[in-house]
Amino acid sequence: MKSTLLLCFLGLLLMAARPTSEIELIKKHVLSERVEILIPKGFEVMSEQQMDFNYAKAQSRPSVIFTNNNLVSLAFNYSDNEADQEMVDVYATTFAKTYHKQYKDATWFGDGVKNINNHKVGFLEFMKPEMGHQVYTLVFFTDVQGKLMICTFNCADRQKPEWEPVAKQIMLSVKANAEAGK
Repeated sequence: MKSTLLLCFLGLLLMAARPTSEIELIKKHVLSERVEILIPKGFEVMSEQQMDFNYAKAQSRPSVIFTNNNLVSLAFNYSDNEADQEMVDVYATTFAKTYHKQYKDATWFGDGVKNINNHKVGFLEFMKPEMGHQVYTLVFFTDVQGKLMICTFNCADRQKPEWEPVAKQIMLSVKANAEAGK
């Protein structure tokens, strides 16, 4: 009887330790096939009208945004800024200084450059105050066909435990396609 109770207790403990939901990622090609990346299943491209509304006061807006009903977003910006592998380190240093200055009240988790799929990718990871609550943000960037591609993942602080590992998986999946979209 004791061993049965112990097994039941251990089973419940193991089930409680598992994440409540596994977030499935699917391979997508974005920015006119220039980038291959994993995106959470069920994410849809934000409509032009919603992007216009969300970025009405912004100086610029992302090229495309994937979202799950606006609770979590993954934005891509294929900029006009020139970039190559040598410049990723420079962008990383510049962005870190700029973001640290812009978000003085942010909690910083890290910044730097990683080698992902034999390609330098810069990143910034932080929690920033926004409209009365905290937002978890992972920004990552690299060169794609001679231009700078910036990707920004955002979710509310209460969603961070579930979405932070997913955001990092997304970043680790980024692959630039040297030929597409030219």
